[in-house]
Amino acid sequence: MIKIWGRNNSVNVQKVMWCIGELALRHQRYDAGLAHGQNREDWYLQLNPNGLIPLIDDAGFTLWESNAIVRYLAARYDTSGQLYPADPCERAHADRWMDWQLTVLSPPLTTIFWSLIRLPPEQR
Repeated sequence: MIKIWGRNNSVNVQKVMWCIGELALRHQRYDAGLAHGQNREDWYLQLNPNGLIPLIDDAGFTLWESNAIVRYLAARYDTSGQLYPADPCERAHADRWMDWQLTVLSPPLTTIFWSLIRLPPEQR
């Protein structure tokens, strides 16, 4: 069973959970990050020195960074090749979009989200 640490309202955790759902993998998610804590504890930092979420443990293999986790899960468990095609040219399209989301889409959306949703109205 795959263990996942991260809170359910994190977009990075959600993309991992989507992949796990698409692959119908047995899993257990543990709340971690922000109010849930855990990600700054010594045991967690030994597995992920950045102290960020998500983090997975798949039978003793640990991995952090959501796109790396999605790539790993798809490469290991997607026998159909629908999520992560075997053909390098087709796979490159999936890699491109994951990298684009991380480098182009997320930074401004994160700023907007924190400014409009997370900050108290008097600090906006």
